[in-house]
Amino acid sequence: NEYKSYLRMLRWYLKQLDTKPLRTAIISTGFLVTTGDLISQQVIEKRGIQGHDVVRTVRMCSIGAFFVGPFARKWYLVLDKVVGSSLKVSVSLKKVALDQLCFSPVFLTVFLTLNNTLQGNSFDELKSKLRKDYISILTSSWMLWTPVQIINFWLIPLKHRLLFVNIVALIWNTYLSYKSNYNST
Repeated sequence: NEYKSYLRMLRWYLKQLDTKPLRTAIISTGFLVTTGDLISQQVIEKRGIQGHDVVRTVRMCSIGAFFVGPFARKWYLVLDKVVGSSLKVSVSLKKVALDQLCFSPVFLTVFLTLNNTLQGNSFDELKSKLRKDYISILTSSWMLWTPVQIINFWLIPLKHRLLFVNIVALIWNTYLSYKSNYNST
């Protein structure tokens, strides 16, 4: 019976992807980035309920919903238009190269800038944060996302790519929440 409930939820989600793809991207990505922040604060940082930074969770949710979800969704559409929609290995590798060499560096810069700005930090603090953490975050990104994106572009149809990435991103969101906030709270 529990299995049937999961199947109903999955069917509903897939229908939402077909009928309202942008809204679905916003809600699902916002939810998963929020979950990553909750895991970061409660499991990794061991803040407890009293020490939980609710403003940070709202900030991370907002960045996930209004930047990450729409931006990543649009990026996948652009990649399919520019490189092609074939699931061939050669097409998939071109997409991975563009994703990791063009999208990731820009995405991380914008993400860290948004987070820094929403924290109320100065431009000098942003520059310091980027100098201190950008290369390690980008390197970690490449280590996780290169193999994930090979699978994503080679085996996953376009309409399911954001969901696949969001599931893997739960781990990444936890790490990114920690790395982008650990010395600022």
